[in-house]
This record gives sequence, C-alpha cells and structure tokens, in this order.
Amino acid sequence: MNPASKHDSLGFLETWFRMKAFLPDLHVSKWLLDSAHDAMPYYIYCRKNHIQPFIDLNVKRGIKVKYKNDFTIGEDGVPVCKAGRKMRHDGSEPSKGRLKFRCPLASRKYGCSCTHPCSDSKYGRTVHLAMKDNPRLINFPPRDTKEWKKEFNARTSAERSNKREKIDFQLESGRHRSTKMWYCRLYHIMMLQHLDAWDLPFESPLRKLILEVA
Repeated sequence: MNPASKHDSLGFLETWFRMKAFLPDLHVSKWLLDSAHDAMPYYIYCRKNHIQPFIDLNVKRGIKVKYKNDFTIGEDGVPVCKAGRKMRHDGSEPSKGRLKFRCPLASRKYGCSCTHPCSDSKYGRTVHLAMKDNPRLINFPPRDTKEWKKEFNARTSAERSNKREKIDFQLESGRHRSTKMWYCRLYHIMMLQHLDAWDLPFESPLRKLILEVA
C-alpha cells in the first residue's frame, strides 16, 4: 500500500521487486499496464528480462517522433508519411526485432496513386521500424494489431477487481491510522473476493438458458 502522493509507476516498481524477492523462480512473460507506466526504462527492463510489454502510450510524453528525417510515428506506433497518411502494416520480423510498413496508396499493378509519391517503385515506399531505435514506440505485437488490443483488453479485469474492493466492499470507508489495520482490511476483502469466485456456478446461466430455448 502506497500513499496517494506516490506516482503509480513508482508504486508498481516497489511492488514488483518485492514480489520478485518473495518468488525468485517465478517468471512473468507479459506486463499489462496503463499510460502511467509509459516510460522508457520500463521498456528497456522488459527487453533485458524477456517480458512482453503491453503499455498504453501517454500522449503528454511525446508521441509524434521524427523517424529517419522524413517520417513521424503516430500515437499507435504506426509511421505517418509526408502526406500525412498512416502506412499499412506489412509484416513483422521478430528475429530481427523490426516491423515492416508500406505506402497505403501503392499497388503492384497500378503503382502509387499519391500526387507526390515518396518512391518510384510500384511496391511503394517501405519503412522498417527497428525496436532498438525506440522500444517505447516500436514493440511486438504492434499496437495497431488485433493481437495487441486483445491482450491489453484483459486489463479490464484488474479494474473490475479494484472497483469490487473500493466500492462494493468499501475499502476506503475505514478510518484506520495504522498501516497494519489497512492491510488487515484489504486482506479480508481479498478473501471475500476469493469466496465469491469459488461460489460462481461452473456453467454459465446465460448459456444454459440459450440451450434450453434452442
């Protein structure tokens, strides 16, 4: 438990390394964090420890970064060409740590339909984003893919758990002065959450109703 004056990113790090001290053999493969944790050291740590970061970008920390002098990287990690168009994702190369994007107006048959094409090739201008250049904006899977969104949407379970503790079980209604009392209150609430989970029916009532109607 941390005071409200402490930033979420610092509180997470304290909790993370304390957990690592208690469970040294545990390996976590993914981090699902909100934009409060969008800082370069997080991504560097993930790369060194083989963790996949799923972290929402914080607009205030700068997103439209100049890349290779003639492209910018948008808020979803997709490069934007000189004409202001988002490029099309055209494959990933995890072994090389890079993503491939190409011109959205290019056609192999008709060439590029842009009034000011970036390349003479019918394939269109191609850009490779290397993770080593900026692991904060360039990650696997890319932020514009369904795979990334599906993983990141799992964070809603944490928000539901927080709502259950704070509102339903009235965590913040206590008037305790001692940290130990706050821990006792929180642990009791977590026990109730587990009891709720154990009491859930094995079969979905909605699914059973649909099958009966069918």
